Amino acid sequence: MGRRSEWRRWASYGHCLGENLRVLRTMRGLSQDRLAELSGLSRNQISNIERNENTSTRSTDPVLSTVYKLARALHVPPVALLPAGDRFVEDICPAEGLGVDIVWPARPEDTMAFDVHHLYSARPGDRPGFDPTRALELDAPVPGSRGHSAGELPPQDVSAAGEDPDADDHDGRAGDPAEEGQ
Repeated sequence: MGRRSEWRRWASYGHCLGENLRVLRTMRGLSQDRLAELSGLSRNQISNIERNENTSTRSTDPVLSTVYKLARALHVPPVALLPAGDRFVEDICPAEGLGVDIVWPARPEDTMAFDVHHLYSARPGDRPGFDPTRALELDAPVPGSRGHSAGELPPQDVSAAGEDPDADDHDGRAGDPAEEGQ
């Protein structure tokens, strides 16, 4: 297989990864800046993953440690970020559910925003506290749970957990060129 066909395949998976990251970050009430602090990644890198952009001609392609750093900071299983994590790689990311046999969310705090202390004062690796008054009421399964389809994201109304503080970051603007390759 040539590079061209591999490129097309990854773009759809990269898109699903970016959408899963954005939904989970917003559900937790985190800005891109705060997620960057908690994960040890740059805000630009998080923005690029969410937009599925690395350069003007390539999709984002994070390394495995990046996925695990994000999962740890979001306090979710890594599979919640990965689209079609239990399937053979198809030409296009399948939209027929994640299919991973896990039960998540399993506890009430799995869909709660982080508490104020964690949002503003926690350091990387700290166990999060949760705000029970800001639980996301799910109209659809969250990424990584049974019943979630990679092509079907939860409704974009996340008002219970707060608005996406980085909604304006998704306008296609290029980030810091020094960080784009990350």
